[in-house]
Amino acid sequence: MNFIKKPIIFIALALLAIPVSGFAQYQFEVQPFFSYFKQLDRYELGFNYGLLSSGQYQGMLPYVTGGDTILTRNIASTGLGGTIGLSVPIKATGHISCWAMDIHLMVNMYTTETLNQTMSTDGSLAVGTPALTANTLQIALPVGIEWKVGTDAICTKRLAMGGSFGAGVMPQYNSTTMAYSNTGNAAIGTPPGSTSLGLNPYAKVEFAFNLGMVIKLRLLYTMGNIDLIDVNKPIPYYTDGPFRIISNSNLMATITLMPFSLGWRETAWWNTHDTYNQRDKLN
Repeated sequence: MNFIKKPIIFIALALLAIPVSGFAQYQFEVQPFFSYFKQLDRYELGFNYGLLSSGQYQGMLPYVTGGDTILTRNIASTGLGGTIGLSVPIKATGHISCWAMDIHLMVNMYTTETLNQTMSTDGSLAVGTPALTANTLQIALPVGIEWKVGTDAICTKRLAMGGSFGAGVMPQYNSTTMAYSNTGNAAIGTPPGSTSLGLNPYAKVEFAFNLGMVIKLRLLYTMGNIDLIDVNKPIPYYTDGPFRIISNSNLMATITLMPFSLGWRETAWWNTHDTYNQRDKLN
């Protein structure tokens, strides 16, 4: 067979004959998994803000004119918190991209207000007086897989931007307590509290900007129901009967700083060294 007359077959055989290592210079070099935990370059600190935390109130609701009804209504919470973590490369997908495992520890505080609403004769809801709120301390550890590209994927100052897209699961611990505004009345008693565990799926998108220090903006969305508190008795001056608070979903925004990115050595394309692939000298 004349391979010159068969260019497609010739090219295919030629490519198969080239060792895979021949393409190594175009791949981000992944190090042993646990070695990244010792490197400060990839650690990040962040501030969380709950953009939209939705849930449900299920239980007794008093009428303004007297009497009660049982209903389910939607409620919303606001939250603030912090996070610390890192993304660990596990598989290179190119010179500036890779698959990574995303691991972060988060501590957040959520507040749910106006739990003791009353219902008017026309079916509208009014805020009860005094107000009844709930505070939830959340400790969570999102762990997932993400595809990363750009500056924070390979820890380089050569690239001005980066991005991450991923999904995973978020184990979480929640401790919820009621907050009374009328604490001077002994008839109210001790505020009820409850703890719960959850394992919720999440999806995330993140954008990184290298401004000397890498600053990242992240949106993380979790879904799935978690019972936050189950109050099985009336609370004098607040509610006439038992109720539950259930968390349904949460959209969280995070501003993240990578403080040790100030020490990344790569600064320009003409450098003669390559910190993310030691075998590649072709800059």
